[in-house]
Amino acid sequence: MTTAVPAGQDLTDVLGRLPKVELHVHLEGSVRPGTLLRIARRHGLDLGRLDEAAVVELFRFRDFRHFTELYEQCCGALRDPADLELITEELADEAHRQNVRHLEVTFSPGTHRRGAGIPFDEQLDAVARGAEQARRRTGVTMRFVVDHVRGGPPEECQQVAEWAVAGAGRGVVALGLGGFEPRRPASLFGEAVRWAAARGVPFVPHAGEAVGPEGVWDCLPFRPPRIGHGIRSVEDPRLVAALRDRAVVLEVCPTSNLRTGVVSEPGAHPLRRLWDAGVRLTLNTDDPSMFHTDLLAEHRFAVEWHGFTVAELAAMTLIGVDAALLPATEREALRERVTTELAELGVTAAGLPA
Repeated sequence: MTTAVPAGQDLTDVLGRLPKVELHVHLEGSVRPGTLLRIARRHGLDLGRLDEAAVVELFRFRDFRHFTELYEQCCGALRDPADLELITEELADEAHRQNVRHLEVTFSPGTHRRGAGIPFDEQLDAVARGAEQARRRTGVTMRFVVDHVRGGPPEECQQVAEWAVAGAGRGVVALGLGGFEPRRPASLFGEAVRWAAARGVPFVPHAGEAVGPEGVWDCLPFRPPRIGHGIRSVEDPRLVAALRDRAVVLEVCPTSNLRTGVVSEPGAHPLRRLWDAGVRLTLNTDDPSMFHTDLLAEHRFAVEWHGFTVAELAAMTLIGVDAALLPATEREALRERVTTELAELGVTAAGLPA
């Protein structure tokens, strides 16, 4: 039986003050319940809830089907660019509260194009405005991964790839692939992925979450610098070695994995096993509003359930810095900022396990 080790008050304070980087968070999954209610009212939409407390209850996660329904409901309430701008700013504000210095935020433009008819250029302008306003106010920097939802056809993925390339000078740093993984491997969308890669846009897919190691193996020919989730790689020692040797970074989202049932209980999460095997990892929230988490909670999870030290968490942050899809000069500036703040806290980052 696994027993959680409680974090003391001093450790809690240190975790709060640690500089952080997040590479796997969905814009649509970050919507605050109160904001969702206000947006819905402005558009004359009925959420079936009359006040914020009732909307918070709506966000009480039940199962994966409920998650997908709630996600679609959130997306359906976002009807114009101002909504996207608002939730982008609020995401950065929440990040600032937790000492997050840089975010790479996934959003699904095809969903908003199909649902509300918002052209991609207007979507990107909106999130870029929100990001810039937040940066000026908080110092948090943001970049964007445009995501194709696997349930859509390959030709729609080609459209998203074209949007990713068109947005490369306006804050877009990668083409993503999310959605329900079974029977929808990355190779199904390979033509679009290769098209974007040939034009300088990297691929950062979700994989190894709802299906096993085969989903991650399927992604590796596309040379992704990072993979979202990827935790079921632990089931295949050869794959673990390949990830380690190729320096592929896994964007691990522990609370998400528990809420969706990918992992049965906190002590069973493979976070520690992957780290001890030398795989490069970062901690992330995935859909923080829907899973009732934040990045500080994910750090506490690593400490309380898997015995991570502050030095190891600092190492994860620096892995996140190095995996950020930024120009070299910006990445170096971010690393300098983070290392300076760690030094001020008296924290020295641990090395990766041999």
